[in-house]
Amino acid sequence: MKTEVGTITAIKDNNLAEVKVGRHSDCMACGACPGAENITITAINTLHAKLGQKVEFEVRDANIVIGAFICFIMPLLAALVGALAGRFAALSWGYDITQAEIIGGIAAFALGLVGVKLFDRSLSKAEHTKPKIIALV
Repeated sequence: MKTEVGTITAIKDNNLAEVKVGRHSDCMACGACPGAENITITAINTLHAKLGQKVEFEVRDANIVIGAFICFIMPLLAALVGALAGRFAALSWGYDITQAEIIGGIAAFALGLVGVKLFDRSLSKAEHTKPKIIALV
């Protein structure tokens, strides 16, 4: 489990809270994201922390790895499959192979991005994937 510190910016229903996350250890050395100071997450608020309180929360490492794989690798794999499907279609129907591979790759990449968005929506509703507030700081 990875733990981070943030500030409660809003209280939601069902024991949920919006937490503004500061730059964490992984971001300190990078600095590539200009919006890293404005990241907010929804966390389970079992400690009933109040608005403005600093809290420590934990995020399961498996959720980070799965999320990174889905966001970054799946669209690329979809593009590869789309390019191969375009190649197969071009060989079968006598079209230009390169154009069919490009069109198939772009179309499958776009579908992969839609799949990522749908997956994200389904995970955001799942309670077991949300970070959990574990302590008041």
